[in-house]
Order: sequence, then structure tokens, then C-alpha cells
Amino acid sequence: MHPYRLLIEHRFMITVLLGIIGIGLMAFYTICDTSCSYLRGDIFGMDLKYVGVAYMTAVIILALLKQSDLLQMLVATGIGVEVYLVSFQVSENVFCPFCLSFGIMILLMYVINYERSIMLNKRYQKMIYAFGEAEIPFTNHQRIPLLVMMIIGYLFVSFSFSGSATPAYAADHPTVPSYGKGAWELIIFTDYFCPPCQSVEKELEPELARLLARGDVKITFVDFPGHKETGLYAKYFLSAVAADKGYQNVLKARNILFSLASQKKVDQENVLSATLQSKNIALQATDPKPVFNQWSALIKQHEINQTPTCILRFSSAYSRKYVDSEHIRTELIPELQKRFPKGKRE
Repeated sequence: MHPYRLLIEHRFMITVLLGIIGIGLMAFYTICDTSCSYLRGDIFGMDLKYVGVAYMTAVIILALLKQSDLLQMLVATGIGVEVYLVSFQVSENVFCPFCLSFGIMILLMYVINYERSIMLNKRYQKMIYAFGEAEIPFTNHQRIPLLVMMIIGYLFVSFSFSGSATPAYAADHPTVPSYGKGAWELIIFTDYFCPPCQSVEKELEPELARLLARGDVKITFVDFPGHKETGLYAKYFLSAVAADKGYQNVLKARNILFSLASQKKVDQENVLSATLQSKNIALQATDPKPVFNQWSALIKQHEINQTPTCILRFSSAYSRKYVDSEHIRTELIPELQKRFPKGKRE
């Protein structure tokens, strides 16, 4: 049997399979622990991940019921939505592999469910119906060009979608916390609630203590606001900074904050404060807004859209960005050990 004919004959089951893969992509995106990407969006306040799962569920149901026309209309609407979402990623110059893969699933559904039966003579009609067509339910066999459904999908998401590539704090005066001195600077962008950041911070901590003991490397911490509780934890990190100008209190505070975030049990300010004090972390009340503003400026300046990310630079002559836990673990840490060996100063 011809492969295309075989494909068409089993298109409903293939559509179901593609829908399951689409749901799997969204599920994996939710629990992914390779790096935290902060390209986010919602439709009428509902996270796109959940919208995607609901959409694929509807596609699967229509495919199982073999509702060909409704299925084609829904998939065509999804194509319009994906055109808008991909253009958003292009404009932000940030690309989510999970979102793009999800879009490919919709495109494949469209291809295998494509139908065009109306024969038209006029050129403009041929162009309109070239994208396929489907019968409108509850009408006397009236058919609609799928291009119309694509346009509807595009317009719908353009009015209902809200997205961002980089979360930001709000504030006013720059006083970003840094430790150590020297022409070399290491800038660390992490989020307390990002699983890869939690593991990377543990591996970086002894290296940071060693570099700060040397005193010839400047280390700058930037708390990336990727989760709703990050602002609270960042506030208490800055309270530790204000209480003790030395780096030991700060490193210990970060260690505890990341540990608490990984447990996801402390989300109240009074509990967080009491927990830190019980572990002998010095705290001093401070206004976090000035630092939040400077952190936002650094995030924008260095185009940080996922964590963990580290930047190692030497004045304006050298700068290298290490993105995700694997590159930090296998490239940055060995680089630090090579450039700043134990017991020596440049």
C-alpha cells in the first residue's frame, strides 16, 4: 500500500498519538530539571502549559470520535495560534524547545488531516481554499476554508495572550551586592526555586568561598525572579547582606535559602525569618527595592532568560556566558580552578 494512503487511512490514530506526545511535552516542560527557561505566557490568566494540555485533550477526543471536520477546524485554529506564539519568540529572541516541538505536533496534525474537495475557478478562491476546508456543523453542507480558522486563532491569541521573556523586579536605586575585588568578575544569576540552580549553588559554594578568600575576584549575586516566592527569599538574602559585610554570612544564608526553597515548605515571611535566625544567620531590615531595580537592569543588560547562568569577565576585554547547570559544572568550575589555582594569587 502507498505510504500516503496508509497515512490517511490511519490518520485518526496518528493524530491521537501526536496529541499524547503534545501533552507529554507540556508535562516534561513542567518538571524539566535541565535549566529554568523564563519564556512564559498565559491566555486570559491561564498558563499556556495548561491551555496546551486542554487543547491536545480536545484534539484527542475529536480524533477518537472520528469527527473529521471539527478536528480540522480545531487544528487549523491551533496553527493560527502557533504562528502568533512563534512570532512572539522571534521578537523576544528567546526560543523554547518545548513550545516549538508542541507547534510541530500541531503542524503534523494539520498535514495528515488536510482535505480539499471544492473545485473553484477563480484565482482568489483557489488561494483561500488552498489551506484546506471543512464542513460547518449543523449547516446544509456549508464548508469553511481553514484559512479563516487560522485567522480566528491568530486574532484570538493576539487579544488574549500575555507573555514575557524576562521577569523583572520593580524599584529605584542601584546597590547590587558584590564581594571581593579585582579586574575579574563572576556574575551568578540563579533562582532559589529553580531545581538546576539548587544543585549548581551547592557545587559552586566551595569555589566561591575559595575565590573570596583569595580576594582578587569580584563575585556578584543576582537573584532571578522566576517564581512567585523568589522576591521574598531575595528580600531575606539582602537582609543577610545588610547585617554582615563579610561573605561568610551571605554564603551561609544562600545555602539555607536554597535548601528551604527545594523543600517548598516555607512561603511565609515570619516563618522564613525565624528559620534563618534559628540557624544563626544575621539579619537586618532593609529596603530591597533599590537592589531589585539593579538586578533587573543586569538581567536585561546580559540578556538572561534562563537559569542558572554565570558570566565570567575580565574588565571589558573578556566575557563568557555559561548557561545551564551542565556547562557551569563541566566548563565554568574547571575554568575557575585553572585561572585561580588554590593557594596562589595572580
